[in-house]
Amino acid sequence: MTTQIWFDAPGFPQTLADLLLAGTLGRDHLLRAAAMAQAAGEKTPNIADWPRLRRQLLAAALEEDPLYGPTAAALTKALRATPPGRIDPAFTALVETVAARFRPPESVAYFERLLTGGNVGRIDAYLENEIRNSRAALFWLHIALHRAILGRDFDRAAALAELALSGDLTPLGHKVAGDLALLRGDAPAALAAYDAAQALAPWPAGMFRHPLAALAAGREDLAATALADLLRLMPEHVSAGLALYDLASGRRRRLGRLTGDLCVALYTFNKADDLDKTLASLFASDFSVVDGAVRMLLLDNASSDATPDVIAAWAGRVGNERLAAIRLPVNIGAPAARNWLTSDDQLAQGAHVAYLDDDVDLPADWLARLATAAEAYPEAGVWGCRVMDAANPAIAQGVDAMLLPPEPGQEEPQLSGLHAQGFDFGGFAHLRPCLTVMGCCHLFRRERLLGAGGFDIRFSPSQYDDVDHDWRLALAGRPPVYQGHLAVAHRRPAPALARQRPDQLAGGQANWQKLAAKHAGRYAAMAAAQRETAASDLRRKFEELAGAGPGPGAASSAGTTSRV
Repeated sequence: MTTQIWFDAPGFPQTLADLLLAGTLGRDHLLRAAAMAQAAGEKTPNIADWPRLRRQLLAAALEEDPLYGPTAAALTKALRATPPGRIDPAFTALVETVAARFRPPESVAYFERLLTGGNVGRIDAYLENEIRNSRAALFWLHIALHRAILGRDFDRAAALAELALSGDLTPLGHKVAGDLALLRGDAPAALAAYDAAQALAPWPAGMFRHPLAALAAGREDLAATALADLLRLMPEHVSAGLALYDLASGRRRRLGRLTGDLCVALYTFNKADDLDKTLASLFASDFSVVDGAVRMLLLDNASSDATPDVIAAWAGRVGNERLAAIRLPVNIGAPAARNWLTSDDQLAQGAHVAYLDDDVDLPADWLARLATAAEAYPEAGVWGCRVMDAANPAIAQGVDAMLLPPEPGQEEPQLSGLHAQGFDFGGFAHLRPCLTVMGCCHLFRRERLLGAGGFDIRFSPSQYDDVDHDWRLALAGRPPVYQGHLAVAHRRPAPALARQRPDQLAGGQANWQKLAAKHAGRYAAMAAAQRETAASDLRRKFEELAGAGPGPGAASSAGTTSRV
């Protein structure tokens, strides 16, 4: 018997289903989904409880960014149209207060001049003064908290929040305190703060970050109950469903094994210090999970710094039989370097190939985590991971990217960027197929790597060659798989922390245009393949959960009747 879930309902809009299957995180992503739900309600009022879904998507968007006034304003209108008894009045009052008090200032010109000047002390003093004294206090607090989190100054963030979030905004103060504690790494404090927020103004369907904090605190029983409750009330919360499945199935903790030899391939250029740190974490890895030999193959793309000395030192330490090096006379770029490594005879000795960037920090169990993904999805073309910023782990650089329907006025679909719409609270820790994974740490079966046709050198010197490769695998019926329970730190700063140089921006934009042009006639096929894979995966997971007992299976079959 097949479990019917919300996207199986006849007439459920395909574009909205595609949006939700990509995940239920990211403020702007959720606001777009809420607008689609409203439009669907106007066209097909009998397919689902559209007002309920729109309210819940708006509430989820407010959870993602609780100080953003436009979300609160939209949710206020939706709540006022809700029949009595479905939403706690305290939550309605809180949302109305945020909407009323979020007042953009008449001008931000002076603040922009301060930003241009770059004097951090003056910027911070100005923000604090505006939060204390301005009618636009919530507007400035919204900016100040973002800046403080980027700088990991959580004490300052908490102090600023306390200035503005008191009185009738006290429930929101607890919510923000929970967010800050979770990002800081204090999961028990986050749990306590979320409990306090829910006691004063219960969030419709609950807050997704509450079970995320429970997971981080090791309270798996509490997390399972909270996730199941959320899904019973909002079965379309895909991210919660993925989290519950991985918890119930044990996948979030599972450590697998690789059968056969493994070749770890790296290429580098003028990053001697980064390479040294990367090799240190690589040789500290747990290779006991590989049932075969493990060899490292390193290509030096004509570095002019101390890279040759670093490579020689590590080869002397671990032996040339474990670390083989290739030095080229010129820099041939990333895709050609990957192809050179692929064609080397030493790589041909491995059943598996792992590609690494030269500026990553690997946890000791990275191979076991990727092996878990390979065991769960043996048909995949590549297995990748969650990539976080090394300087600020609250910033996710790469997660499970999906193709999204085009925005109004766009001709082509876009890759999802949910992780770039806020900070990483743990909602991307799941295991599932996707359309592309970030290429700084990924694993292939050698024959599938060779059979995909290599990396396209038209994307030289770098960027999007891995995406192009993943898309070709997906079109060939070998979708990439994302292992979000493996987090690898990337020492190249995220754009939010270090502005890209004009040449980097231009190069990235040019390569994106190349990618779009190359696959212009394939988007429909990619979208269809992604949709079938993601929907089948989620349906199977809900069936397994339903078979195991009460939980989202019941919610999934009642997806059109939830009354929150």
